Amino acid sequence: MWVLAIAAVLMFFLGFAVHRLGWHFLISGYNTMKREQKARVDIKSVARLIGIMCYGIGIIFLLIAAVETLGLDIPLEPFFIGLLLFVVVILWRAQAYDGNIFDESGRLRPGGKKKLIPIVLVSMLLLTVVPGIFIWFSQPSAVTLTDTALVIEGSYGQTVPFDEITDVTLTDVPAVERRTNGAATTSRWTGHFRTTDKEDVLLFIDRDVSSAIRIDWSGKPIYVNRETDETTEALYEKVIDR
Repeated sequence: MWVLAIAAVLMFFLGFAVHRLGWHFLISGYNTMKREQKARVDIKSVARLIGIMCYGIGIIFLLIAAVETLGLDIPLEPFFIGLLLFVVVILWRAQAYDGNIFDESGRLRPGGKKKLIPIVLVSMLLLTVVPGIFIWFSQPSAVTLTDTALVIEGSYGQTVPFDEITDVTLTDVPAVERRTNGAATTSRWTGHFRTTDKEDVLLFIDRDVSSAIRIDWSGKPIYVNRETDETTEALYEKVIDR
């Protein structure tokens, strides 16, 4: 949460620097243009849009930090989706003020399409790859039992040898203080977290399910559950039978 708050302050500063202080050298692409190319850019309008974008990103970062700090049961995905759409819209709007791409009547100049390729690629990346990562982290982690180990597949996956397990407990989903290196989507916690008991743990948890299996072994304690309390208990029985 503090990282997001610091990032928000940085975005506010960058927005102010570009928009109000005239630090146009911070605008990617503009700082490498030749003098005649810069003369065709309505830099004040571009700087205003970049400033608005930075302010907006900072506000969204603060909102996300507030949700995590206050422990509010509010999904974060809409914030990130809104952030992506906001950035893409601003970036495309800024191109209209580049006279190297569009002429005075708003038509593409010769070679203008080529200059739009980077913004097209960035937009595709933001609107496809990033949401795809969220969808991936939202999927349940597959858990299988081999002859020698419990295997948790997917992101942050672990192979837990049975001979390294010291205790297995059917318990409740732990209360989390903060995420240290993981993902928190609408209903899932995946990765490294710190509990309110100040314990660093590895979670593969569906927060809509109340029960979880705690596995103590040679590595960091693991909490894992399945789609329902019943299937979680069934997995617990299989593990202790090993």
